[in-house]
Amino acid sequence: MIKATTGAEILEEKEVPLVVYFVRHGNAGGPDINDILGPPLTRLGEHQAARVSDRLAREKFTHIYTSDLARAFDTTRAILKHHADTPYTVTTDIREVTHYNFVKNSHPAKPGMKRTVKRESEAIGHFVHHLRHVHQPGEKVLVVCHGNFIRTVMPLLGGKDPRESVLIDINNASVTVLDVWPSGEAVVRLANCTRHLLPRPVT
Repeated sequence: MIKATTGAEILEEKEVPLVVYFVRHGNAGGPDINDILGPPLTRLGEHQAARVSDRLAREKFTHIYTSDLARAFDTTRAILKHHADTPYTVTTDIREVTHYNFVKNSHPAKPGMKRTVKRESEAIGHFVHHLRHVHQPGEKVLVVCHGNFIRTVMPLLGGKDPRESVLIDINNASVTVLDVWPSGEAVVRLANCTRHLLPRPVT
């Protein structure tokens, strides 16, 4: 006897990933707001933030994470106009990092920089652990952050060494989507997409 199986039952039998959307902040420049928060968005950056906000307007996110640096937080504020009911967290764990975290055979010579890289690495590791243990497969989260951070964290979410991974361009206000599977693997579904920014210059 052949038992009929519904589509819902088939879906229940399959694993689903945790889907992580990464958005790099809009173009930034001018005087720093202060020694910590860095420069704000430029006029072009504000336009880029508005465009990526519209791009993501119909997405349903479980949670939004944003770097506390001004250029990322201001980009997030634009996105939150379409996601006012979505919980969000401002965290220093996803601030921009140095290239030493992902460039092969690149090692800081100065002791002060070595401490910086160690601190950056620990923060990224903390965030990876948080995503994997707080969020469940099937959820969708948004991370608004920085180019070097994205280059470093994506391989780590797939259990890979960032120094051994292929580098990709990460433009301002671009969208990158990573499927993080329960098995520990991660698959890049979309990389550095800027179609929502055209015809304005992509930076």
